[in-house]
Amino acid sequence: MKNVRFVTIPFAPLAKVAVFKNGGQAVLLDVSLEEAQQLLLQNLTPPATEKLSILDASGRVLAENLVAGENLPAWSSGARDGYVLHAGDLDGYRKLAIISSLPAEQLPLTLNSGETVEVRTGEAIPKGSAALVPHEKVEIGETEIYLEKAVRAGEFIRQAGEDFKAGELYAQEGSKISPGLISVLAAQGRSEVQVYSSPRVAILSLGERLLSWKETPGPGCLRDSNGPLLAALARRDGAKIAALNVVGSKGRAELVAYIREILEEADLLITIGGTYARKEAQTKSLFTEMGGEMLFWGVSIQPGGHNGAALWNKKCLISLSGNPAACAVGYELLVAPVIRALQEKEPYTPRVKAQCLDNIGAKGSERRFVRSYLTTDGSIWRVKVLPGQKPGMIRSLVNCNALIDLPAGNPAIAAGTLVSVILLDPSSIRLEQV
Repeated sequence: MKNVRFVTIPFAPLAKVAVFKNGGQAVLLDVSLEEAQQLLLQNLTPPATEKLSILDASGRVLAENLVAGENLPAWSSGARDGYVLHAGDLDGYRKLAIISSLPAEQLPLTLNSGETVEVRTGEAIPKGSAALVPHEKVEIGETEIYLEKAVRAGEFIRQAGEDFKAGELYAQEGSKISPGLISVLAAQGRSEVQVYSSPRVAILSLGERLLSWKETPGPGCLRDSNGPLLAALARRDGAKIAALNVVGSKGRAELVAYIREILEEADLLITIGGTYARKEAQTKSLFTEMGGEMLFWGVSIQPGGHNGAALWNKKCLISLSGNPAACAVGYELLVAPVIRALQEKEPYTPRVKAQCLDNIGAKGSERRFVRSYLTTDGSIWRVKVLPGQKPGMIRSLVNCNALIDLPAGNPAIAAGTLVSVILLDPSSIRLEQV
């Protein structure tokens, strides 16, 4: 990757990992979260770029430097409707002859002392114009105006190149395109702009008893809710959905062929389910059978410890748990940084220290991520633990905009304690009234 920040891990030192052989591959087991993130980000291919209409480019990341091709404004002009003044007439208390009210292109080339010309906002002004006085600030006669008060030099005049000068760099590659920048592009006559492409993501649910959310399940079967969840999250992060399917009924050879086919169109594959078995997880053996190069298997977090990743033809394959909460947490911590990095965006969302509004019991020896809702009053961050924290429950995902990061072996947390919180969606933050 071109940007070094994509492989910088601002957290604790990496833990030691176990290694075993599988089909000739060395597979890292139960890695730390930071190591899993680093392995994914440092193995990404450079992001693709594309040209977009400026009307479709808001929120995207620039893939080129933008240099002004012309002065903006192109000529000196009036900033208000009014009369332009010569430098010798700025002290006021005089009458000035109105010499013309013609369109700008027909005006005299030079304004002399004792003369004035009426101009409208944005119109070119004659040479020699030192200021402009609005209509309401002068007495207007048939052929003259009376200027009573003194006027400052430059008042209500926009100089050529005042906003941007030709040759000036006005936006750097890697900048996020704002509506204001689109305004500058339009003013510069640009109809298209080069941006980093939206990654194309394929999402496959592997559960044998899963059906599409559009179908009515029979006894023992479930609708797939994880696929639509991840599709919504991926779109939130700027990705396009190349495939969204339930494929658990496919045989192994058919599934391998299908994945290879969709990876011709997709930049990233996410599989859901098949991450745990007493002998060997389905997705790990699937990735290996495809000829994928395993990056890691297992991440020391809860929920979502049975996650893994591989590379195939320089594309990332990421396996997430089939439990809904574990699937969502795995996406936020492993997949979302990859999707952002593929657009040259900062991969990690902000962390804050927040006052926890609930008691949290001690549990387990692994690092834990608690689904939560983060708010602020502008000075203090507050975080509430959401109901339904079991890995198989969906309830906690409804209003989840943050994860409380509890270190391994954490003691019980009392309400009012400051905790480390990962903000998942900055646009969801509500400013509370105090």
